[in-house]
Amino acid sequence: MERTLALKITERAVALNFERCGIIAVDRMKGYGEKVAARIRRFPESEGMYGRFMAFADPRQQFPWARSVVVCSWRYGVYRVPEGLDGRIGKAYLFDERRNPQSDGYRARTTLERYMTDELGLRVASSHDYGITSCRWAAMAAGIGTIRRNNFFYGDHGSWYSLVVFLTDEEMEYIHVPTQKPCSDGCNLCVKNCPTSALAEPYATCGTACVSFLTNKARNEALFEKHSAQIGEWVYGCDVCQDVCPFNRGQLSGDEKFSGLTELADALSLEKIVAMDYDYLRDVVAPKFWYIEPEDVWRWKRNALFALRNRRDDHYEAALRTAREDSDERVRALAEKLTKGPQLHS
Repeated sequence: MERTLALKITERAVALNFERCGIIAVDRMKGYGEKVAARIRRFPESEGMYGRFMAFADPRQQFPWARSVVVCSWRYGVYRVPEGLDGRIGKAYLFDERRNPQSDGYRARTTLERYMTDELGLRVASSHDYGITSCRWAAMAAGIGTIRRNNFFYGDHGSWYSLVVFLTDEEMEYIHVPTQKPCSDGCNLCVKNCPTSALAEPYATCGTACVSFLTNKARNEALFEKHSAQIGEWVYGCDVCQDVCPFNRGQLSGDEKFSGLTELADALSLEKIVAMDYDYLRDVVAPKFWYIEPEDVWRWKRNALFALRNRRDDHYEAALRTAREDSDERVRALAEKLTKGPQLHS
């Protein structure tokens, strides 16, 4: 019975265009708690961020009926990055299907969940947002890929994947034998190129110093400004440690368009973000890039101003003039502060 159910689920997942699907016993998640505790010891300043992930090590605290974890990998490396957004918005966010019902990935995950509940009669829990247990740990434990030195999950086509997890009330396992080659002991490109040195050593990232966190989740303005010169032109997320990885070479095919992205891309130049209407930021940009809450969309302008400063061209001074007339007091104050700082051509 166990084997039959597991086969049905994994075969249906692949038929829905998930690249891999594996299943592990929920007890296999316990090792994740040890890794989180070790990360907190290494970076105590990140305890507030990492501490909340401890619950992921034991999903049964929230779902006492859970017996297994189904984890699937969805390849987004097939999508085309619109011109001007590479190096500015992280690809995982550009191709985020979790709240996009028109996307293929969203339809695949909802279809698989309905299959498990309606046709197989399983009790299932999932989350379209942040997950209900550690996706990367579950994927590694299920053998559908590996975790490399930059802490990202890698499948057969690099790290350009999103992961989906479901909890079920049936005891079953379907574990693959990983086929990926290990990282070379002599390769240190991801560590060496991390803009803020958040990736302090292989497999060890200080989350609160990561550009992705700083640009979309951090509410500590002093922390953001501390690293602002290192952030470069990123306004939402960061791909540097993945872009430099040899295992990602040639793995972005860019053959397909992602639903709704082309129409939005032209509006996301740095200059246009600084001048952007707040209704557009809240109603159009925030639902797509939802790590920045609607009430915090002024941070898009903050990020764009610092990115323009770091790019160091004539658009920066024009953007500062625009920002000094912004309707949000925080943007005006930041523009005044930057205006009084070192000038563009000084």
